[in-house]
Amino acid sequence: MAILAAVIVIATLAVMASGRVPPILALICGLSVAGLAGIATPGELFSGLSNGGVITVAAMLVIAKGVLHTGVISRVTYRLLNGVDSSLHALARLIPPVGFISALINTTPIVAMLIPATRELEQQSGVPARSVLLPIAHATTLAGSATLIGTSSNLLIAGLAAPAGVQLTMFSFVPIAAPVALVGWVVLLITARPMLRGAPHARDRELSWRAEIPIAPSANAVGRTAADLGVYATPEFELIGVQRWGQHAPAESVLEEDDVLVYRATEAGVRMLWASPRFGQSPQDLYMVSIATDEQATVRDLEEDEDVEVVAAETDRLLRDTPARPGEMCMVTARSAEVLNDHPLVGLWQKVAGKAPETGKTWIALSILAAVIAAGSFGLAPIELVATAGATLMVVTAVLTPRSAVRALNWNLLAIIAGSVGLGVIVVNSGLGKHISDGLLALGRGNTALEVLAIAVATTVLTNVVTNAAAAAILTPMALVVAETMSLDPVMLLTLIGTCISFTFLNPYSHQSNLMVMKPGRYTNATFFRFGLPLTTVCLATAVGVGFLALA
Repeated sequence: MAILAAVIVIATLAVMASGRVPPILALICGLSVAGLAGIATPGELFSGLSNGGVITVAAMLVIAKGVLHTGVISRVTYRLLNGVDSSLHALARLIPPVGFISALINTTPIVAMLIPATRELEQQSGVPARSVLLPIAHATTLAGSATLIGTSSNLLIAGLAAPAGVQLTMFSFVPIAAPVALVGWVVLLITARPMLRGAPHARDRELSWRAEIPIAPSANAVGRTAADLGVYATPEFELIGVQRWGQHAPAESVLEEDDVLVYRATEAGVRMLWASPRFGQSPQDLYMVSIATDEQATVRDLEEDEDVEVVAAETDRLLRDTPARPGEMCMVTARSAEVLNDHPLVGLWQKVAGKAPETGKTWIALSILAAVIAAGSFGLAPIELVATAGATLMVVTAVLTPRSAVRALNWNLLAIIAGSVGLGVIVVNSGLGKHISDGLLALGRGNTALEVLAIAVATTVLTNVVTNAAAAAILTPMALVVAETMSLDPVMLLTLIGTCISFTFLNPYSHQSNLMVMKPGRYTNATFFRFGLPLTTVCLATAVGVGFLALA
């Protein structure tokens, strides 16, 4: 049975690593074959669907969406990058605060928000996004492993360890993960500039769009200038003036509520302006619409329906003077797509950007996150219940709509994590796990230092070949056996695994954040391996050293 299980597990992992089929499909096929072979019951194979770690991951995705929806991360990021003139300067400013945030919420959306910020930095200051994105992605991955809720693999490890009576708390991972993260950050600061050299990506864009962005009374921009806020001029947009109570004011003016900022921009520039949290835009989607009929109207006449507001048009005139000719393109915000379907002037429409950040809910969202962290840290209730309550509060307090909360759930990620639990069941039930743990014990030869080295290396290799969820599901039961056999602290051994699972630096396909930065940073597989090798080596050596001291 162990041989058959080994074939199923290896084949499943190989197909997952190949990238030729979706990982979840490979997992489902592997679990189905194992069930038909009688290795485990369907209830055991699909027990991941009710695993506390999977439930917590889902809830934390909603909480992270609520925090990010307020635009607070964007505001902090743009403020940190103000005045930056080199990649080293940018990394020194970004890594500590972004790392801290990554230990509290899922790292993937944080990296997603940093991509446009680094692009704007490249446009404004000439600092190549290439020299910033990959180090930041790795820095967030390292920091995420320091807390229970910082990464899905830690939550999965905790969920798998709980039935064995091993309880991992919010900060159980800190003793090993925090020193490793700090050492890794130093390596990133040293190696980023010489190893990721590159010139800014040259782009010649025509500023053919005119955008008129109103400033809400509670906007972050009130009382400051556009230059102070970083929304004055980039290759994607340029502020040409301010309309104040129907009168023209200089672009350098201190901004007041109800001012309208007038920009020349590219299409991408309009989307960047809409996504900025500075202006307090209404929380509605942005649509590109095409005028359908010629009614001797202007594009502002689209606003006869109170649920539509025109943001920009491809013109050099004031929007109120731009004719709404058939085929004319403009960008509008609308309460829903149904409003546009019924509008007499609109022919075709396409959603081009999500809702503008809802800055007014910032303190509510941050308070919910802080409450979840505090309740989880003090053990007031099981972490899955605490996180679920926090996700529910995000909806109840209207930080997120129910629909937005559902959209925050990454079903593919959750399915992979749940399926990986079943993969671990196959390993344990078939007896394959005993062979693996015996192998780890043989490598350690009863020596704690050698055992720590063997487990750390095995985890690092496996996490760069398959998903970190699969690595956690396979190695967690093995670590519990090794800890019991050698009378080692199981919490520290699991912490070592959770830390080393974050060493996804050699393969761009081993972590979602790697794939996100690959195209905007113009990286190749060789870039990942070359840049990740010294980081992996130093972090692995640090983890082994700290792990040995913690277990000795």
